[in-house]
Parts: sequence; structure tokens; C-alpha cells
Amino acid sequence: MPSILGSLDHFITSEEEESPDIALRVLLRAILYRTQFQMATRRAVGWRGMKHQVSAAAEGWTARIAGNEGVFGLFFLDSEPVQEWITCRFGLCYFPNEQESLVERFSLQVAAVTQQDDYQDRIREFLKHSDLMPLFGIGTFFLFVRKDHSALAIAMLSESSQRTVAKDGVTFVKNGIPVQLLSPGEVDRDFPAFDTALGFFDVLTASITLNLDRAPDHAIEKRYTGFQQTYSSSGEISSEPAPDLWNGLVMTGYGEADFDRLSSTIAPEGSDCLFAVSASDSENAPPSCAGKLWWGSHRLGESGASAGTVITGIDQRPPLIILTGFLGSGKTSFLQHFIDYQTQRSRFVAVIQNELGEIGLDGKLLDYTVTEIDEGCVCCTLSGSLKRTVREILDEYSPDVIILETSGLANPFNLQDEIKEMDDIARFDCVLTVVDAENIEGSLREQSIAVEQIRGADIVMINKKDLVPSDRLASIEQTLRDINPTAPLIPAVDGILNPALLMGADLSPKLAGDTEKAVFLHPSHLRDGLSAKSIRLTTPVDREKFLRAVEKLPPSVFRVKGILDFSDLPEPALFQYVGGRHQISIFPQPPTDERFLTIIGDGPDTEKAASVFLSLTQFFTAIPGDPHFNNPT
Repeated sequence: MPSILGSLDHFITSEEEESPDIALRVLLRAILYRTQFQMATRRAVGWRGMKHQVSAAAEGWTARIAGNEGVFGLFFLDSEPVQEWITCRFGLCYFPNEQESLVERFSLQVAAVTQQDDYQDRIREFLKHSDLMPLFGIGTFFLFVRKDHSALAIAMLSESSQRTVAKDGVTFVKNGIPVQLLSPGEVDRDFPAFDTALGFFDVLTASITLNLDRAPDHAIEKRYTGFQQTYSSSGEISSEPAPDLWNGLVMTGYGEADFDRLSSTIAPEGSDCLFAVSASDSENAPPSCAGKLWWGSHRLGESGASAGTVITGIDQRPPLIILTGFLGSGKTSFLQHFIDYQTQRSRFVAVIQNELGEIGLDGKLLDYTVTEIDEGCVCCTLSGSLKRTVREILDEYSPDVIILETSGLANPFNLQDEIKEMDDIARFDCVLTVVDAENIEGSLREQSIAVEQIRGADIVMINKKDLVPSDRLASIEQTLRDINPTAPLIPAVDGILNPALLMGADLSPKLAGDTEKAVFLHPSHLRDGLSAKSIRLTTPVDREKFLRAVEKLPPSVFRVKGILDFSDLPEPALFQYVGGRHQISIFPQPPTDERFLTIIGDGPDTEKAASVFLSLTQFFTAIPGDPHFNNPT
């Protein structure tokens, strides 16, 4: 029978096939890696970040997917022989964000673990912490490949809810006084394991469909009797039937095989089948399989908008932000907040650090090394040409955002040639210069490089504003304006800058409905001299007329972003503008009916900003009821 995988022999060598666990781990690794190559395709499938992990005893991945705040952990368990099939079994964990509501559905013990200071660090290396897997495990995955390569199947087994009851309750002693946390017979854990694991199954299966370049031939869903666990104060654990619970099995099969029979080989022991449905198409699919992306994700490549290919005027290059600032200004603090912000929104950030001080990025360097990587960020140390480094990072990690963090002694003007050379692979967005409010006057007097860093900025963040009195802060702002009259000045504390002020930062469909909250996380920015106007779009826009209006924007308007329909493009477009530069790219988030622009400008020049805002209203309608955003008159 013909191989359904076509290029399976490129994934698995004959030597590897003699060891089933190695062969299928290689196959899964190839599917996961190949799906990451195109940013738009990766996002369309549902991936939001991934890290491969290997320990002495296991191999696995941490991953983020769309729709979940936490991190999934997938890891190899064992290989179980099945007649005519090579098979591997994988465990799946879910590590919730410590602030998300799902934490409350775990046990008290798990909730306590999520609040520990090293929780995030342990997740990043969860294979080294075997105690985490039974606490956070939510299901089992199976990968099957028929020995003649004529069929492949992926399956998931998970409980509708992982319920644990504290028979004797839970009590602890605080300051000599017993405090009851759970009453006898109260539920300690009631985690929705099936629905949570199904989200990961859908993304993984969509990746398989994409790589096999064919839709599944079969989908199966079965449900079996469920059980709940009860534990006593003495540590005894028992299992008992729970009529309202069930154990769910979902399988998709590719090729010709008896998938119903195959699914029966992984049925939970000691359980009766309550429900069984199978189908060969989406219309007749079981409830958990109906309408899923994985029925058609192989067609993503047929659409330039979905697959990441370039349509005329559409840009798929990741944004590049240059981060500079004198020694001790707070660049690292900003980075930490920025990465956390992007990670919470399922975006992957690449940080390139130049640690060579005065040498700078002048072509004298040779290579780069990866110093840290997790599901939210890759951190590299530059010691080679910038373009080659960025290209290799794009090939390896497909980041959503790239930040080049220069040394405290670097001159941003020396990067101009390097940036121009990268125009085909990354879109330069802005130079963000961080200054230390407490020490900036001395730096400007003693170090000419500090002056150059401010001159070269598109945005200046005045960090540590809380450490100087208001009159001194006003004097610092005037000094900075004398050096760079056009860059907006953003006072900040602890390196916290709203990423919405940077190109390529957060863009939420809720922006038009809750504009002030979405654009300005800290209302004090309005008092810092910034004004904004939000404009709702009601019809597709002529792109040429729109861009001619954009060209008229004065320097006082430094940031424009929004979602709009152009009359000559088939997909919604994401428009972004900063410092006289603009990009049009595919809107990368889930479909939304919102069409709007938000324009941010420097308050002192409100008359010029108002004239541009009014000129745009020939295409748009202003959003009513937003006093902050309709202040130009």
C-alpha cells in the first residue's frame, strides 16, 4: 500500500524505524518543527510558542497555544506494541498562569505550587522536575504509524473532569490555631481536563494535517464510565464511579485502516463504553470533532493570507525594535516587562543582545550564541553580522517580535547600514532609548554617546521618574526636547512602558470599544502630553487615497495602528505607523468585525494633529463617546 506520508522516509531512517519510540519521536519532532517555519501558518494553526526539552530520562516540549493563558507540557512516556502498528505514548500537562481562573479548579496543593517564586523556572525545565507531572497531568496522547506507512493516527485520552474529594477535609495549623480549608467530603480538585487537553489536540492535529497535506480520513469519539478519587487524612486513596463524569477518547486517522479497532486498544481498563461515534467527514463528525480546523488545515498553504506568502502590499516580516540607553538606565527592566506582556498574549520574542561595549555593530563580529530560550522568548548574544544573525533566528524560531538590545555604550546611528541590509527579512519599527532620570544630566555632560542615543531615538522613555521631583523632571524633558524635538517623551517607573506605544505591539479587537483602556494602560500618559483619537471604519478604503492621507501626518503624530479593509485586498489588514514609517500586514489574530484606526500624537501640537484627523474623516467615522480620543477640535 502507498505511503500516506510521502516524505516519511526523510523523517525516519531505517535504523530509527527499528526502534519504534525513536522513530515516532523523530516524526513528531519533525511535524512540530516544520509547522513553526512560517509565522502566519504557525499562528493560523494555533501555536503561540514552543520549546524543545531533553533530559537524561525523557524528551518533551513546552508550548503555548491560542486560547489558553498557561503552558502545556508534552513528554514521551513509552512505546506500546500494537499489531501492525508502531506506537508511542505521550503525557500531557497543563501549567496554568498563576493568575488565571483555572488555578482554582486544581487542588490546593497545585494552587500552592503555582504561587511559588520558582514556578515559572520549573515549568521551563519541567522534565527535570518529575514531581510536577502527576500534579499537572491532564491526559495521554498516542501516535500510531502503520508499519507499511499506509496509515497514521493521533489519539487523546482524558477525563471530562479530574475530581478529587477530601474525605476528612483539609485543616492546617496557623499560629497554633487549626484552620479548616476544606470540609469533610468537599471537592479539592475538579479540573476540566478533557476540554483543556482537546485544545492542544486540535492544534497538534491541525499541524499533522498541514504536514501530511491531506485531510483526515476518519474521526472517532468515544466516552467511557468515569471515576473520582477520594483521599483520607491518613493518605489512603480510593477510586469510585461517578455517574456525572466520563473518560473521553478522540482519534483522527489518515489513510486506510481499521481505526475503530485501533481505538479499542487504548480504551481505559475497567470502564464501559457509554458513547461511540465515527465519521469520515466534518459534517457527520462526532461532537468534539465537528468543524475543527484540522479537517482543512492542509489548505492553509493555498491562501497567501493564511500561509504567510506575500500579497501585493502585505508584509509578513516580523517587527524589529532597537533598544538602546546609557548604562544603568533600565533597559533590562523594560525587557522583562515587555517579554512578559507579549508572552501573556501568546507572542514569541527574540532578543539579540550586543555585549561588546564600545566595539558596537560595525561588521567586525563573527557569530551568535543562544543564551536562553523558552516558550515566550529566545535570548541571543550577538557576535556576528546582524543580518545573518536575524536570518538564522528567523529560520530557527520564527519570532513574532525581534528586539536588538545594544550595549550601554552603543551609538544607534552606527546601525543604519545594518538595518537597511535587513529590509528584506525584518521591518524596522523604532529606536527606543531608555534614560535614567536620576542621572541623565551627568551622563549628557560627560558622555557624548548619551546625547547620540537620544538624538537617534524614535521614542524616549524617561525611566525612574519617581526618583526626581516634578520641577527637575520638567527640566529634563526640556533638555531632551532640545536634543530631539520630534521623539515623544514617556516618563516611566521600573521600566514599564505600554507596548501599545511601540510598533508591532498589542492590537486588540476590543480597542474600538474600550479605547482608552486598550491604548493607555496608565492614564497618566494623557497627562504626559499625549492625545489620541479613535476612528471607526464602516466601509473598505481605497488604499492609494488612504496612504496619501497618511503621508500628510505631521511629526506630532507618532503612532497609528488599526484594522481595516482595503478595497484591493481579500483579507483584513493590520496598519501600523511610527515616525514617518508605515507597514501593512495581514491581521494575525482570530477573525473580528471591528474595523478602526487609533492615532496617537504629541499634545503640544494639537492643531496640526486635528487637521490631519479631520482630513481622514472623509474615509472614516469618529467613534462617539470617547472624550479622550476626540479631543482635537
